[in-house]
Order: sequence, then C-alpha cells, then structure tokens
Amino acid sequence: MKPRHHPDDATILAYAAGAVTEGFSLIIAAHLAWCGRCRGRLVEAEHLGGMLIERLETAPLRDGSFDEVWARVAANAPETPRPAAGLPATRDIPAVLAPWLPDGLDCVRWRSVLPGVRQFPLSGIASERGAVRLLAIAPGTTIPHHGHRGSELTLVLRGSYADEIGRFGPGDLADLDPDAQ
Repeated sequence: MKPRHHPDDATILAYAAGAVTEGFSLIIAAHLAWCGRCRGRLVEAEHLGGMLIERLETAPLRDGSFDEVWARVAANAPETPRPAAGLPATRDIPAVLAPWLPDGLDCVRWRSVLPGVRQFPLSGIASERGAVRLLAIAPGTTIPHHGHRGSELTLVLRGSYADEIGRFGPGDLADLDPDAQ
C-alpha cells in the first residue's frame, strides 16, 4: 500500500513534539504504519527537535527532579500498554488500532447515524472537543457539504471516497483545518 495523501508538515512536527491530542496521535500512528514516506518525515522532524534541544542552555536541576518526573510518568501511564506506532498492519488495520478492534473491521458493531452512514466511536481516547470514531459509508452515499469547527484527520482503512481535494484510498490521510470548506 502506498498512500497518496499525507499529514502536512505542521502536523508531523506537532506529532514529533508530542503536541497533538491522543486522538490525533492514534490516527497519525495508524497512517505511519502504512506510510514509509511519512515515517521518514517523522525521523527528520525528530532530528530537528533534537537539534533544537541541543542548542538550549542547560540549567541545574533541583534535588528530586527525576523522582518527580518518574512519578508523573507512572501516574499517567495507561493501564493497558498500547502497540507502538509504525508496527506493521495486521488483518486490515494498523496494529496501533488493534486494542480497539481486536477482531478486525468485519466484527465492528456499527450504529446507524444517517442513511448509508454508520459509526463506531473509539472510547477512552482524549481528543479535546472532538471524538475519535470509525465511519462506514455505503458506496454511492453523498455526505452533505460541511465545514469543520477545528482540525480534522480522516484516515481511510478500507474502500475509498472522493471530494474536492481528490480521491482517498486505504492508508490515505486527509488533514483538514477549520478553513477547509
């Protein structure tokens, strides 16, 4: 699979810096599992971040700083470890999505939201004002024209769709901001 649509550079940089929501992080990690081009861009972004950190002036740490950091890490650690980004896809989904879809896409319990449109929310994922959900859209279904209140990432897992930006197939990621019409 060779995706043709990718996150923009600002999104890759924000992901590398850990500055995206958990929901966006999950979607970007799923895209990375299928996209060698973006994995390369991520490595470049991480190197850039490392170079910037190396240029910072050092400051002395106060006693107990490391203990405080490890206590925060332990307090925020997920109960169930999640697979790392970039793992190969299993079945028809990237491995990073496996905790939410252990039996694959064919066993998802979809809920109808509109004629021809079903959804499956992925629970327990922080995403600020939004939500992380899977959509199953029947072939030939037209989605009404809509705007976006904030940024939106759409990753195609199976099938395809076309809009004013182009045709999106498996692995493609649409990276939309509030100005997208």
